[in-house]
Amino acid sequence: MPTSRRISFRFLLVALTFLCGLAGAVAAGTGERRVALVIGNSAYRAAPALPNPGNDAQDVAAALRAVGFEVIEGRDLDRRGMGEALGRFARAAVDADAALFYYAGHGLQFRGENFLLPVDSAPNDEFGIPYETTRVADVIDALQNAKGVRLLILDACRNNPLADRIASAGRSRDTSIGRGLARIAQTRGMVIAYATQANDVAADGKGRNSPFSAALVEQLAEPGLEVGQLFRRVAAGVNQRTGGRQTPELSISLLGDFYFNRSETDQQAWAKLRDSQDGPALRDFLTRFPKSYLADAARARIETVERAQREEALRRQLATYEEERRKAAAAAESARQAEAARLAAARAEQDKLAAAQAEQRRKAEEDAARQQAEQRRKLDERLAQLEADNRKAQAELAARADDQARRARDDKERERQALERDRLSTAQAEKLKAAETDANRQKQDEDRRIAERLAKLEEENKRAAAELAARLKAEQEIREAGERERARLLAELEAERRRATEELQRVQSAAAAAPARTDEPTRLAALPGGTPEPAKPAVIDLAGLTRTINLELGRVGCYSGKPDGEWSSKATSRAVREFARLAHLDVPGAPTSEFLDVLKRQSGRICPLTCSARQVERDGVCVAKSCPRGERLDADGDCVAPKPKRVAQERSVRPAAARPPAPARAPAPAARGRCFNFNGQSFCE
Repeated sequence: MPTSRRISFRFLLVALTFLCGLAGAVAAGTGERRVALVIGNSAYRAAPALPNPGNDAQDVAAALRAVGFEVIEGRDLDRRGMGEALGRFARAAVDADAALFYYAGHGLQFRGENFLLPVDSAPNDEFGIPYETTRVADVIDALQNAKGVRLLILDACRNNPLADRIASAGRSRDTSIGRGLARIAQTRGMVIAYATQANDVAADGKGRNSPFSAALVEQLAEPGLEVGQLFRRVAAGVNQRTGGRQTPELSISLLGDFYFNRSETDQQAWAKLRDSQDGPALRDFLTRFPKSYLADAARARIETVERAQREEALRRQLATYEEERRKAAAAAESARQAEAARLAAARAEQDKLAAAQAEQRRKAEEDAARQQAEQRRKLDERLAQLEADNRKAQAELAARADDQARRARDDKERERQALERDRLSTAQAEKLKAAETDANRQKQDEDRRIAERLAKLEEENKRAAAELAARLKAEQEIREAGERERARLLAELEAERRRATEELQRVQSAAAAAPARTDEPTRLAALPGGTPEPAKPAVIDLAGLTRTINLELGRVGCYSGKPDGEWSSKATSRAVREFARLAHLDVPGAPTSEFLDVLKRQSGRICPLTCSARQVERDGVCVAKSCPRGERLDADGDCVAPKPKRVAQERSVRPAAARPPAPARAPAPAARGRCFNFNGQSFCE
């Protein structure tokens, strides 16, 4: 196996193991019981070993456990082992809501009946087939014990050397060893899937798994797929892997829907996260659904959330800067007021001292003038005393002068500190202005990235439209191929009808040419080892005639289902009554060749084509309506323009220190976002 395929397969197994617990919890929550029997036979004793049925069984069992099945698994089982496993499965399937049987290995058809080969099976001729193999009819009987959906999956249409050996050693003329497996008659409430078409051989594959089992394991991991949709995807995958050489076949007879994987789909998860602001949850959506068509919408939502978070952080930072600037300005104003109060107090003290000195000198002069006469005789002593007082006063004045000089120096230091605070406030304002400039530049860069993203989304939308046109063209080619296939089937049915008519005429001629005696019955030659059987009258194939009528009713537009060959079914009865009403005929009670001839004579559509409100008729078929760019289709089938979402656009904030305060202004109107369509949905930024 190549390294890349081995790595991808291991990753798939890990993912299935991870989902196993979740699927089991979902099944337990709903009370639904699912059982499965998975068998893979590789090591055959009488034939070369098959390369991958054992791997197929192991991987399919793991995938079924991951989606809530109780699995009985068996590999390389002999006939007794297959019988015991089938018995366990039959008991487990009683009243189960879903029962599934999967087989990978050799199988063959004998006389129109299918058989599965255990590893010890080695029949030498057709007589040993019923006794050395396991009948598919026994498997269907075990599945009938379930009360709900029954599924039969057979990857057993491989190139079988044992079948070739039995066919080459046939001992009788009715060996009837067919190629591949025979088609099983439909059973109500049952799904039957073959690895390839009936009477054809499937490929073993060159990797770990066969093409059919590899595609089945891959699709079982996809959530939200109905059983019909799942097997159609499996068929497409097998057809692609084999280059068109192998196409699986599916038979469904269900009255309701059945889902293998009931995990949450990408659309359900996105409905919960569409308006979410949780970035980790949005990233988890991308991890779980990386290939979803909603992944681009999730990435756009993540970018919007992260941009809003960055803008909110920037607003908080600017608010913090503004608060710090306001606090610094308040502190500077408080310091200025305190300094002014201190200077005023110092000036008052100086005035008080000057007044005291003046009052003291005045009193001294008055005392000297008044006492001049009395103190003349004591002039010498008083003069000496006055000189001493004068020296003392000069010393005090010098001390006061020194104190005033010191206070002047303190005043200059406070003025220097005030200037330094003003310088720091100016520097803080410049930092705020630089932060505002950087925020504006980041916003411009973000707007440019959004414009580039919108351009990219427009380009992806154009590419999606081109892919849609290609798919429509492919669907038209598929319809044309279906018409060609229907014409081929009509020709084959007509040829079969002619052969049946010729055979009936031949039998009638032989009966007319027989002896007229009625007392002695006609005897047929006995087969070797058998007993004579009485001749059977010719039987008209009413089911084949009904299927041909179904095809003709579909051609004239009165029948849209699959040809079921049942005249009494609701779809057939309704189509017959509608055609008879429009063609002015009596409603036939049974399928007749005359009614078929009337249908064949119709050259075109008889029943009118009815389309829903969201569809229009185009070239005889109903197709979905399309709307102009920027509009979407509502439930009434009208094209309407979606209401755009509005995103508030924040105004840039400048620091208060960089501009004078201005009066309050009304908020700017919200900028209208740009809307676009992607994959049929509208998005607005």
